Amino acid sequence: MTTTSNPASNRVSVARQTYQSPAVQTYAALLQTLRFSAGFDVVGNNDTAQSVMFRLPSGDDEYEARVVADGAQSAVIIDAPLGVNDRSAAYSRLYRELSEQLVAQTTVANPNVVANQQFWQSVLADNHGPRSKWAVGAVVLSCFSLIGGISIFSDRHPDWQVTILLIISMFVVCGIAFACTGRGSKVSGRRLVLIAVAIACVATVLLMVATTVVQIRYSTGSAPAFSVALQSSAR
Repeated sequence: MTTTSNPASNRVSVARQTYQSPAVQTYAALLQTLRFSAGFDVVGNNDTAQSVMFRLPSGDDEYEARVVADGAQSAVIIDAPLGVNDRSAAYSRLYRELSEQLVAQTTVANPNVVANQQFWQSVLADNHGPRSKWAVGAVVLSCFSLIGGISIFSDRHPDWQVTILLIISMFVVCGIAFACTGRGSKVSGRRLVLIAVAIACVATVLLMVATTVVQIRYSTGSAPAFSVALQSSAR
């Protein structure tokens, strides 16, 4: 749609701003910004030329904002009537509001970005309540399991029951601590919980590797003794 007005015969370019968006998107955002902003009054627009005529509430002078392509980017040029007073504050406001409008349009156009941001906000969000004992316990238990995984390397025989019990206990406590903390909870400590989960993952790998190594050592060491015992009984 194109509407016309009676622009001033002589104008001069007074401001220019480049945006990281194609000209079509910038023009749509410019038109919407000028129409809904209280600081500007739209007089008319030309979709073909991608320009918008507007006035400031404090005067009758007509300004023109033109969108021009600048490669993959675009630029918005403001033309003012000759002899008009400096309106740098108004130009800066238009560019600022246009930037905000472009960001809003980009966010709406990419729902995956919104969903991703909401997910991480829900994971990382915390509150200013008292520190959760579950969060502290999760860190302590994870560190204990990590040290236990290191000490298992010196054992003479494997104990898979202890290993599985430690792994299950770590993640159960971390799960309870995660559920107890967060923005809508009464206690804080979500970051401690995330640290505990990271330590628990490392401890799980270490426990499994250590127990497996001990299992191999135990199987290798017991095989010769078992063979000797069979030979003795045969005699």
